[in-house]
Amino acid sequence: MRQIQGTSRTTRGALTRLAVAISTCAAIFTGAAPRAHAKDMDGRFGIGLEQSLGGVSGLGIRYFVSNALRLDLLTGIDLAFVPKDGKTEVSAGFQGSTGIAFHFARSLHANLSIGFRLALAYRELDALKLLNPTATDAVVDVSIEIPLALEVWLADSFSLGASTGILLDFVPKSGAQFRGTGAGSSAPAGSTGLGFGAGSVIATLSLMYYF
Repeated sequence: MRQIQGTSRTTRGALTRLAVAISTCAAIFTGAAPRAHAKDMDGRFGIGLEQSLGGVSGLGIRYFVSNALRLDLLTGIDLAFVPKDGKTEVSAGFQGSTGIAFHFARSLHANLSIGFRLALAYRELDALKLLNPTATDAVVDVSIEIPLALEVWLADSFSLGASTGILLDFVPKSGAQFRGTGAGSSAPAGSTGLGFGAGSVIATLSLMYYF
């Protein structure tokens, strides 16, 4: 009888331990167990270096309206040093883009986002003539970008990112002003370039510092 009771207690103990193990596993898979939350970026402001899908590169500014919604601004100056009449003249052009990004997947160490950006490149006539003596008008190059971006947190205030996506570039007759790489960025003058999977890992890197 004692042996039977001892065996019964042993069996109940084993079943109890098994039940605890099953409950723990179920809690993990159902999300009931404690887990790391997504990084809180609500209201944070970032500044750094960035290049977009279409080739706009320079100073990047970001603001998180909420943890899921971000506003983007990217500005840069394109300088060309042209030898002329025994001296060097500078042809300056402006590049910039603005848009939004929606972070649809967020974790403690990385975010995935999809966005929409409108980019503009401008070079006035005198500056353009240094590059193209036959030019008769200032040049405006416009592109639309839909970037799919990965942003990885290197520390609480630093992130490294890369993107790919869709690029639509309306190239002016005087030639492209953006210096993009990959699909959609190599369209000839006066045409429209469309690229899926535009850009490249190296060409679209960003390094941001967040306050």
